[in-house]
Amino acid sequence: MDFGSPAQRRDSMMDSSDEGLESQRLTGTASSRGSYGPLGRSGLLVVSATTHLLALVLLVLLTSTLKTYLSAEKPLLTWRTFPLHPFLMVLAFGFLAPIAAAAWKSYEHGLGMSHGTVKLIHGVLMLCATIVGVLGVIDMWLVHEDGAAAQTAKGWAVHFQSSHSYVGFATVLFFALQSVGGVAAFSLPALSARRRAEAVEPHRLLGGAAAHQAAMIAIITGILSLAGRGDNVASKDVEFKVAAMLALALC
Repeated sequence: MDFGSPAQRRDSMMDSSDEGLESQRLTGTASSRGSYGPLGRSGLLVVSATTHLLALVLLVLLTSTLKTYLSAEKPLLTWRTFPLHPFLMVLAFGFLAPIAAAAWKSYEHGLGMSHGTVKLIHGVLMLCATIVGVLGVIDMWLVHEDGAAAQTAKGWAVHFQSSHSYVGFATVLFFALQSVGGVAAFSLPALSARRRAEAVEPHRLLGGAAAHQAAMIAIITGILSLAGRGDNVASKDVEFKVAAMLALALC
């Protein structure tokens, strides 16, 4: 009887092991600490609920602020306008992405949803966040194009005027690559169970950096950029932008 090459037998054993661990996790035979994390089930649910609440409050607060101070004369959801950009970015990275990240573990281990359902919810929310974020970048790009003459007259660059623009563009690009990688790794049947298991930790690490640290920095710098802008010629402005990118890398 042919059992295949040693490498094939090793992959088969690892696949079986992965499936066994998955079965234990889904049936509740895995350790409570491994399933719920160091805070246990109650702590997991509290953290998840807090994330949902903070995301909702952030979205409502920023929507109200933008409508009151930047879009009083027209609907906030007006394409090719400046107020639409911060609304879309907060919707993407301050609301959808945090909820998607919190849902991954809490919905399954805390609320008892099936792994397949949670995987679908997580994937759809992250994909929506990516699409909304890209639309937000396009909207701001068009707004800058419409005001190109005025920007040039001031001696400013038409695009990438602030530290926020650099950090934000890097964040959206990073987030989009992470989303595509996640779909490829966990939704396509081409990868074996062993390969998918190997992709979990890199996906979690990169997703945390994109969905949490980088996105939050982009939102904060976006809020701060409303207080003033500069150009890409003055050394002070260039140095501030480089410093912002270094902060992003550290984060």
